[in-house]
Amino acid sequence: MAGLQLQVLGDLEVIRDGSVLPLPPSRKTRGLLAYLALNNRPQRREQLCELLWEIPDDPRGSLRWSLSKIRKLVDDEQQPRIIADRSTVAFDTADVEIDVLDLHRATDDLAHASVDELVRLAEQNQGVFLQGLDLPDFHDYHAWCIGERERAIRSQAQVLRELGERLADQPERALDYALSLVSLTPFDESPRARLIQLLVQLDRKQEAEHQYRVGLEKLAELGVEESGRLAAALRQRSAVAPQPAPGARRPAPEHSLVGREEEVALFRGMVDSLAQADRARVVLIRGEPGIGKSRLLQAVAAMARDVGAGILKAAAFESEMIRPFGVWNDALKRALPDNATSRLLASAGEVAREQVFDSLARVLSEQTERHPVVVLCDDVHWSDESSLSALHYVLRSSPRQRLLLVATSREVELRDNNAAQQVLRSLRSDKLLDEVFLSAMPPEHIERLVKAHFPDSELATLGHDCAGNPLLALELARAGVEGGSSLAELVAERMSRFDTDAETVLHWAAVISPRLNVSVLQQVTGLPPQMIDDALAQAEQQGILHPGERGLRFAHELIRQSVYQGIPPSRCQSMHRQVAEQLERDAAVDLELAADLAHHARLSGDPFLAGKAMVSAGKLCLRFFANEDALALYREGIALAGQLNDAQRVCLTLELEEIRMTGAPVEDWQGMANEFVGLAEQAMDHGSRSHARLGYQMASYLRWLHGELSAAKRFSLQAERMSRGGTDEAQILGLAEAAKCLAMLERDLSRADAMTMEAQSLAQRTGYQSAAIPTTLGILNYYADSFDVAIEHLEDARTLAKSQGDRLTEFMANEYLAMVEMERRDCGAAQDYAAALVEIGARVREGSELPYAQCLEALCRYSLTDDDSGLAPALEALHRADAKQRLAFVLNRAAIQYIEHGELARGQACATEALELARLMERPSEVLQALLNLERIHQQDPGLVECSQREQIQQAVAAGVAGWARKRSQAVLAGP
Repeated sequence: MAGLQLQVLGDLEVIRDGSVLPLPPSRKTRGLLAYLALNNRPQRREQLCELLWEIPDDPRGSLRWSLSKIRKLVDDEQQPRIIADRSTVAFDTADVEIDVLDLHRATDDLAHASVDELVRLAEQNQGVFLQGLDLPDFHDYHAWCIGERERAIRSQAQVLRELGERLADQPERALDYALSLVSLTPFDESPRARLIQLLVQLDRKQEAEHQYRVGLEKLAELGVEESGRLAAALRQRSAVAPQPAPGARRPAPEHSLVGREEEVALFRGMVDSLAQADRARVVLIRGEPGIGKSRLLQAVAAMARDVGAGILKAAAFESEMIRPFGVWNDALKRALPDNATSRLLASAGEVAREQVFDSLARVLSEQTERHPVVVLCDDVHWSDESSLSALHYVLRSSPRQRLLLVATSREVELRDNNAAQQVLRSLRSDKLLDEVFLSAMPPEHIERLVKAHFPDSELATLGHDCAGNPLLALELARAGVEGGSSLAELVAERMSRFDTDAETVLHWAAVISPRLNVSVLQQVTGLPPQMIDDALAQAEQQGILHPGERGLRFAHELIRQSVYQGIPPSRCQSMHRQVAEQLERDAAVDLELAADLAHHARLSGDPFLAGKAMVSAGKLCLRFFANEDALALYREGIALAGQLNDAQRVCLTLELEEIRMTGAPVEDWQGMANEFVGLAEQAMDHGSRSHARLGYQMASYLRWLHGELSAAKRFSLQAERMSRGGTDEAQILGLAEAAKCLAMLERDLSRADAMTMEAQSLAQRTGYQSAAIPTTLGILNYYADSFDVAIEHLEDARTLAKSQGDRLTEFMANEYLAMVEMERRDCGAAQDYAAALVEIGARVREGSELPYAQCLEALCRYSLTDDDSGLAPALEALHRADAKQRLAFVLNRAAIQYIEHGELARGQACATEALELARLMERPSEVLQALLNLERIHQQDPGLVECSQREQIQQAVAAGVAGWARKRSQAVLAGP
């Protein structure tokens, strides 16, 4: 036994030489200990801070405090186990015994373990992984903990299953382990069926029936149909039913649907041939609501189970059309919850689309190599653009796989989804799409269908009244049995049994569907939770609501529409407006809520509210790098702006244009900058100084980005003037942004410092935080050669910008952090920041950010490894991006690297171009750096640079430059 043991199954325990050590009271510290132990590699301090500490805390100080407590637990005098340096932390667990890791290793070879060894594994590895330490308020840590918990459950379940098989002839002994397995996996049908078999074998039929009922309830909670295994287990008497031999095909049951025999036969052929298929296939089932699309999809699922195919199921929802990768997220989360792609999709907003595409293609390819896969997607007409693009990518990148995707869609809604139409056209062009249109059923089929369900129903008018719609026919038949004559009347009759409050709840449920939960209903209705629960339970009893995978849902869209249409139109708009206003307060960091916000705002009948909702939802999309969705919301908002009066139109347009500028590069940047100034002038005419400030600030940013520095300064100062006399927040923003602009321009640095101090003082009094303040302080200290102070401020800026979802400021903070590290020649640290820049730059927009980040990364690699292969293409891309101020910096640093590597000609070319750009933009420090590079080349090879630059260097220093540039000039001038 190891001298140090760590037990993470159940309550966390650290055991040294058989004694349990007292743990720190801090749950975060205990969580950090487990995280480091189970992620046995160096972890960046920055990532650990983000993992477990809030922004207002002192994350670095808290991390240091927690590490000091952990060291006392795990370090020995001669053997430190917490290995830390300035940037990383690791836990050396080479000689530490960790129970869950031992369990995982044991499950790799259970076939050779004895029964006694299996019993020992089962008894020693009980308990929930890190019980009580899941820390749900910390998303990334919580997601890791839940993933590891699921992995532990799978290993525990493997042991219990193996024991169950080994003890098949000892049902009494096997029963305890079967009960443990069901407790561990309550929603899994197979273990419960096995438990029911054992109980029946032991003549404990009452307990077997109880387990049968519980199993049905659990499946209903998931919205999954019972396959028949539970019922079969309950029917058997004293022996386990014989199982088919391995690899043997089960007999195919009939999956008949009245009136859809032709379609069933078509899909039966597709599914049967899937095992030998040499290409992926997509089938779209089209038709109106209630025509039988979902029922046919259920039949396909049953066929897939018959042949042992893997099944992925998902449904799209109207209110979630901007949730990135929503369809694939739901499908994989249900079928492969612990898969790396599932975790990637769950945080899809935080990674590049291409990375998600590749990961999804890879996991589907891996699955189809093992067995055929059937993907079932209901209501694909409401799919988000990213889910559809991912599907297209998968099919085009890996067309030869045993994959069948079957989707359903309504006709009208499909025509309104441009992304879906585009993908469908491409699939048709690539010969990958089959389409099945479900038409209205003829009267004789309707009669057969109704007779099968309601033998006593009067059928005389059903064929005409239901217009061939099978769901409507069944509802009309039910209404006839219950005394009604139409679906609307049936719904109205059932709702008449409700009291006023319960009816109100159902009306609100129809408005907010499909997101039915007590908290949202309580917010919009103002009713107590118990009253809402009672109303929902009553609606379920009346067949209006059914349990589904996301809780209760309407039994069918036709029923929801019938309830919804019972709301007066003016009241309906008012309800949507109320939901939108509530969501606007709540949708700060939840992309799903942002999707709901946009949906309800559209239906509110208030174009200004709807336009503002597009702004809020668009900003949230940008926060999660869902740029395409943000731009779609921008376009929708601009259309709404045309319906407003002039004052509202101007203000809303400026807010929307900020989303467009952040989400995509501006092609006609000069025209766009002029338009921003024009809108700012109009905003002033209407008395909105805050929107005028925004317009001038955006114009200043565009001018700065493209090297027009005088105009950038002028508009930035004008933006600051617009903030005067406004709210505290407006004044802080105006001062901070103007100061940041001056600092970035390297102009009037003393004025920038004074404005920053004023903004900082006002921010401290009001409690308002702007990432522009620490960003400016970082830049000012960068020029002052106070690198440690600069890093401290820039780290604050990076953290604050990240927490506020301001991706461009987050990029800028990382940008200057990399620049500071490069100036003090710590290319290892600079490379880390450059890598972060590449990650952000790949996701923000197609501007200069990514090529600039790649240039910095290539420069660091060149310095550290002598590999300059990535520098030339990165420089070429940055030239194309036309970001002159960034290009001047990179060219100067490239010249430094070339000189130090003896590539003087290449260094001379870079320095000459950098000098030209720096002079054009009046950047004194970069002008001096270029002159210093040329002087160094002159000192080494006068043939390349004939004249000395000493006089110009002295003039540049006298004119005022950054502290680091002045120091560097002294070293160069002291040379030969």
